[in-house]
Amino acid sequence: MSYITEIFDRLDIQHIREFLLHGVECVEISNKSYKQRIEDASKSAIEMIEKKFPERDDCEKITSKVYNYSGTIQDVYMEIGMQCGAILAMQLIANMPEGRLNHN
Repeated sequence: MSYITEIFDRLDIQHIREFLLHGVECVEISNKSYKQRIEDASKSAIEMIEKKFPERDDCEKITSKVYNYSGTIQDVYMEIGMQCGAILAMQLIANMPEGRLNHN
């Protein structure tokens, strides 16, 4: 197998995510949908919170804080991701041979 083939074999958004976020290669690639991955994590967290906080009001207060936290994380990483995408696009354009931008 050539090194070029190996590059395409490793091509996966989860590998790129792990490298950008943690500087390591992704060990296991999930074949679950985004929705299923989110539902699984949410279910696990909510079940644990409900066990620790059986009173409905307490449970709702803590889950509200957890959802607020996760929403903020989502917002921040979305913004970072968009900035990374823009930087990569600028680098790709800067490395294009002259004349490739003008299709004349």
